[in-house]
Amino acid sequence: MIETRMIDVFVFDGVNLLDISGPVQAFHSTPGAKITPYKHRFITLEGENARTSCGMEIVAQGSLNNLTDQADLLIPGGGGVDNYLNNEKLAEVLRIFLTNSDTSRLISICSGSLILAASGILDGRKATTHWSRAQMAQSMFPNVIWKLDTIYTRSDRIYTSAGVSTGIDLALSIIEEDHGTSISLDVAQELVVYLRRNGGQRQFSHLLEAQIKLEPRLLNLVDKITNNPAQNWTLSELAKQANMSPRTLDRKFNQTLNASPVQFVELTRLNQARVLLSKGVSMKQVAGLCGFGDLQKMRRSFSRNLGITTTEYMQHFGPAEH
Repeated sequence: MIETRMIDVFVFDGVNLLDISGPVQAFHSTPGAKITPYKHRFITLEGENARTSCGMEIVAQGSLNNLTDQADLLIPGGGGVDNYLNNEKLAEVLRIFLTNSDTSRLISICSGSLILAASGILDGRKATTHWSRAQMAQSMFPNVIWKLDTIYTRSDRIYTSAGVSTGIDLALSIIEEDHGTSISLDVAQELVVYLRRNGGQRQFSHLLEAQIKLEPRLLNLVDKITNNPAQNWTLSELAKQANMSPRTLDRKFNQTLNASPVQFVELTRLNQARVLLSKGVSMKQVAGLCGFGDLQKMRRSFSRNLGITTTEYMQHFGPAEH
């Protein structure tokens, strides 16, 4: 039997609305459930209302002085975070929160992890935050093991995410932890989220990151890969198309994207496979069109990169039946 779990959501002036609404809506969306697995309430420092960065006012339903027993605590991010980095009351509440219960989770979204770091509870732990706060995080809190190239992390009962849309990814992973993969994917489908991402994935999609970071002649290579994923893209062929040595090409990709050229090809094939599968193209055809060669290789790629089988993908993200 599913038991309802309470989540206290700490809000403050200048909070990012999407950091709240994304994960909260994910926890709230449980298609077909007879009992709501999660409930939430909004709390502030002293019980006052809070205004988000976009101007929406959130009515407080409690304060830090009356946290719900055994509830999880969610700390979102936003520009207003900076006003709480030296708030000793908040820091003390967070430290006590972790010692008073061995089941409650502390969840941060985006730059909310800086509030956790300021309290000292992240020292010696893995954590992430929004890419724009990377330099600040590393300089102000050097004792934290920052994993800034990942979208979310877990260290015991502390969860952190890189922010905005990745808050949904983290929420889905927690739902999966509590209720299994099927429920998590049902929620992703309900929210029309393309696919739950694993925490180890980078904050940017591989293609967007390439467009931002790669030099022009390597972008030409990316275009060729994207337009013809089924080609036999060996390292030597990729190097030939880029007009540079395999060693140089491999070094440039790894330095810039933290992925080899061959890994980039696989991710490109994987993303195109997801599009074709969602349109109803058969798995066998997709494996051929996208350059996997056979179904087994495509299945391994889905499992390795997305943490999901092709069958599970089709069950939840295949074309709707009419």
